Amino acid sequence: MAKMSLDKEWLIILHSLPVLAEGALVTLVLSFAAMAGALFLGLAITIVRVFKIRSLDRTVRLYVSFFRGTPLLVQLLILYFGLTTFHIILTPSTAALLGLSLHFSAYISEIFRATVLSINRGQWEAAFSLGMTKVQTLRHIILPQAMRISIPPLWNSFIDVLKSSSLASVITVPELTRQIEEQSAAHFIFMPYFITLALFYWVMVVGMSQIQSWLEEKMHIPGM
Repeated sequence: MAKMSLDKEWLIILHSLPVLAEGALVTLVLSFAAMAGALFLGLAITIVRVFKIRSLDRTVRLYVSFFRGTPLLVQLLILYFGLTTFHIILTPSTAALLGLSLHFSAYISEIFRATVLSINRGQWEAAFSLGMTKVQTLRHIILPQAMRISIPPLWNSFIDVLKSSSLASVITVPELTRQIEEQSAAHFIFMPYFITLALFYWVMVVGMSQIQSWLEEKMHIPGM
């Protein structure tokens, strides 16, 4: 078969853009949903560790150690393929969302814990002297400061979630990377499609970085 001209290859990619855009939308929805899940779980883990809740502290330490110490890809394979051994069947999207949320919540919990512990201990003592409980102090005084301080590292984690969502292609989630793989195989065009894939992710990450810069400026946070 004669080699296809470069112009024709890019023309085929141009015609594929609607399909690739659908994949990019799936990537964004999956990523933002996973970010929300990881944020919620990470905050819950932080509360357990900061308050040293004995019945849960060892469990969450093990949780953080496992999800930080094993590859995300392995975790996705366990959730999607491994759980079928126990007759638990997850859809590809559910397995990807759960895997990304669990994996990154372990990292986010460490970010939250570090920022909470960085707050001057005197603020806790001052709140207690006013009759506030530990929960009230955390909610009204400590967490608002910790959230502000943690925005730069948190946002970097969110960007990692977006890029790592490409691993969902392995369990057949129809996100951007999966669509690129299918289109490139169908048309036998590889490098131009992979360049297009890189450009898509680059644009999305640059967009998120712009939002991060806007937040840092809005909240007067020095850029990292």
